[in-house]
Amino acid sequence: MSARRMLAAAALAAVLLAAGCGGSSGSSGGGSVKQGGVFTIGTTNYIDTLNPFNYIEAEAVTAYLEVYPELVQLAPNLTSYEGSYATKWTHSADFKTYTYTLHSGAKWSDGKPLTSADVAWTANTIVKYQNDATAVLASSVAHVTTVDAPNPTTVVFHYDAPVDPNLVLSNISSLYILPEHIWGSHAGNQGKDLKAFRPENSLPLVSGGPFQITKYEKKGTTVFKPNPGWWGPKPHVEAVGLVYYTNSDSMIADLKSGQISAVDQVPYTAVNALKQSGGLAVTPYKYGEFTNITWNSNPRKPQNRELLDPRVKKAMSMCVDRQQIISVIYDGQATLANQSVIGPFGINWQSPDDQKLQFNCDQANAMLDQLGYKKGANGIRVAPATTGKYAQPAHPMQYQIMVPNSLDFNGSREFSIVADGWSKLGIKVTQQAGGDSAQAYAIETDDNCDAAKSTGYAKFDIALWDWFSYTDPDFQLSVATKGQWCSWSDTGYDNPSYDQMYKQSGTLAGAQRLTLVQKMDKLLSDQWIYTFLVNEKAISAAQPNWAGYHPELNGYNYGYMTEPYQK
Repeated sequence: MSARRMLAAAALAAVLLAAGCGGSSGSSGGGSVKQGGVFTIGTTNYIDTLNPFNYIEAEAVTAYLEVYPELVQLAPNLTSYEGSYATKWTHSADFKTYTYTLHSGAKWSDGKPLTSADVAWTANTIVKYQNDATAVLASSVAHVTTVDAPNPTTVVFHYDAPVDPNLVLSNISSLYILPEHIWGSHAGNQGKDLKAFRPENSLPLVSGGPFQITKYEKKGTTVFKPNPGWWGPKPHVEAVGLVYYTNSDSMIADLKSGQISAVDQVPYTAVNALKQSGGLAVTPYKYGEFTNITWNSNPRKPQNRELLDPRVKKAMSMCVDRQQIISVIYDGQATLANQSVIGPFGINWQSPDDQKLQFNCDQANAMLDQLGYKKGANGIRVAPATTGKYAQPAHPMQYQIMVPNSLDFNGSREFSIVADGWSKLGIKVTQQAGGDSAQAYAIETDDNCDAAKSTGYAKFDIALWDWFSYTDPDFQLSVATKGQWCSWSDTGYDNPSYDQMYKQSGTLAGAQRLTLVQKMDKLLSDQWIYTFLVNEKAISAAQPNWAGYHPELNGYNYGYMTEPYQK
């Protein structure tokens, strides 16, 4: 632990040397605040890449919102949208053309003009390769056919069908605008070079948001300094340091000693002690993370195909003690999740008929008995032999559960609770180390992932992970489409009927869209491609000499880093 703290102190010293310190008096938001200083945020999450076509970690979105412009973003209330690079927008009477007016005189951090041409190039590039290299951002331009830039401050999006304005804003808020003069040379090889590009290797990052990144360490300290070309409200600080910790105890120790200014999420087992210690602002906030068991749902998976049966997955899910997970892992700072892929931020979209998960091991055992999975002499159930294209001999029901080591909760302890429950069913599981999120995801998709050829998702059975939800359900629903194979899909689910419903949902509004969304939600719930466990509560902490820190904006609004200031 002490070595980790020494490394943290050295990293913070580098931040201070790079950014300077001190401050002056200024005005923001109608009031006078002290300007300057370095605001340092401790986190147990990390930025896996600065390439928005190839990321997994939620902390990467934190970075993108600060360095890449968006036309619109979620407002601080996290329920409506506000302009960012776009000052206003209109749509045609048939809802197929959307026009955005942009800030004039904007610049990238290298001094080059930032104009509508960059927006059009980014969007058209995503549209062109949306079924492959740019699939990660495909939902941001769903139904877009082409984007025009008639003048430097106007950009026009054309859609192939009427699209509800609320859905357009939700999707477009995830369109990270990239500098064509940097990224354009990487658009070859059918777009595949876009995915391979590593902008973090050429710093400072060319930025169009409120900050530019001058130092990047995947698992260390990343430094954000104000972008001189930024058109919006200026950050109050001279720099923000995002400090990654592998050990949450070290992070809290550094917070208490004043080596960092704040932490984005207090470890659940440390909340009460931190509150009692006094002197820090400990604040609960609205949070959209929910945890899950991920089931390989690829209909072509070659082995352990009994795990494709929703009845088997439901029975196994019924013997997971989620209340114990809440008590042991979260110290009570979580609630039971609904069996909905939409998540807690989109609860009004969830189907009222979703599967209801009850903890009942006796009933689960009876269900497996009825399905013909009898226990062998050693107490382990046996899956009967099957015939046909994917024939398997009889085999014991024993599986690996992959647990990434980069979770923001104790994944190994959660595995133990799951394994204990399943042992009561006569099912044996062992923990499969996945490495960090990128390594774990590579195991899920495997090294032969190709949506067009329907290859991949053949070498894992079960994983423990989490998701973040949004106010609109479109992104969450898109994850289960075949179009997100090898991109966001972590299950390999492949259902053409579902894909058609998803495509149609983007052209509906009001009650019609709600009805279809709930139908899709119920379908995924009935298929048990995920078992959802808990909704996490979130609690942050900050030094008392800082104000304006709004942790709920993390990953949703650039004010997360622009608003903090010294008292």
